[in-house]
Amino acid sequence: MKEKLKLNAVEETLLIPLYMRAKESKRKNAIIHDELACKIVGEIDYNFSKFENASMSALGCVIRGRHFDKKVQQFILREKNPIVVNIGCGLDTRYQRIQQKQDAIFYELDLPDVMELRKQLLPHPDTNDIPLTASLLETDWMDALKKKHPNSHFIFILEGVIMYFYEKQIKTTLTRLASRFPGGEIHFDVCGTMFLKRGVKNDSIKHTNAKFRSGINNGKIIEEWIPQFIMTDNISYMDIEKKRWGIKGFLIRLIPGLARKFSSILGYKIEKK
Repeated sequence: MKEKLKLNAVEETLLIPLYMRAKESKRKNAIIHDELACKIVGEIDYNFSKFENASMSALGCVIRGRHFDKKVQQFILREKNPIVVNIGCGLDTRYQRIQQKQDAIFYELDLPDVMELRKQLLPHPDTNDIPLTASLLETDWMDALKKKHPNSHFIFILEGVIMYFYEKQIKTTLTRLASRFPGGEIHFDVCGTMFLKRGVKNDSIKHTNAKFRSGINNGKIIEEWIPQFIMTDNISYMDIEKKRWGIKGFLIRLIPGLARKFSSILGYKIEKK
C-alpha cells in the first residue's frame, strides 16, 4: 500500500524536488541521478502529475541539487572532521548521493512530521547520517552540535527553505549560525522579489497552498546584514545548463538582472571574528 501523506502547505513542497530528481533520473544524460528518489516517489500516494509541466522548477531543482552535492563533496574532501547539516532536509537523499563520504557526519534536520515521514520512506540511516528533529528558528540544536563537535568544520545546506520565512527570521537564523560556527560555510537558494507580489507563484508552487515570505535579488545584501558572511557564490540558474533552458532562458539572459528576480544560488564563508 502506498503511503498517504499528512503535510501542511509548506511541508508539501518537499515533494517537488523529490519528484523532479526522480523525473530527471530517467533522462538520458541526466543532470542528477537519484534512484532512491524514484523508489520513494513510487511509494507515495500523491498526485505528482500536477507538477508535470513545471519545466522551470524541474530544471531548477536538479541544477541546485547537483550544485549543493558538489559543494558538500568538495567540503568533505578539503576539511578535517567535516560536519554536514542539511537544514529543512525534507526527503532529500544527499547522503546517499555523495560518493566519497570519508569520515563526514551528516545531520538531517526538519520538523517532527517530516522527520517521521523520512523514517517511514528512507532506508534506516547509517550511524553517520543522523536525524535531528528541530526547527531552524531554534538555537538548542545549534548549541548541541557545537558542543558535540567542538573541533569540527561545519557546512550548512538550506535547499528550498529560505523563501518560506520572513526576512527578519532569516537574518536572525543566519546571525545565530555565524556567531556559533566561524570558519564554516553556508549555502542556500533564494527566490527573487517578483514572487512576493500578490498572486505570483512559480510553476510548481502554484499547485500548492504554500507562499513565499521573502525575496532576494542580490545576495550581496546578506553581507551587509551579517559582516561575518563573505560571499563565495552568487549564481544565476540560467547561466547553468544553458541549452536545457532553451529559448526562454536565452531571452531572460538578454536582460541583465532579470534572471535573479526569479531565483539564484548563494554561498558564503563564515569568517572568524
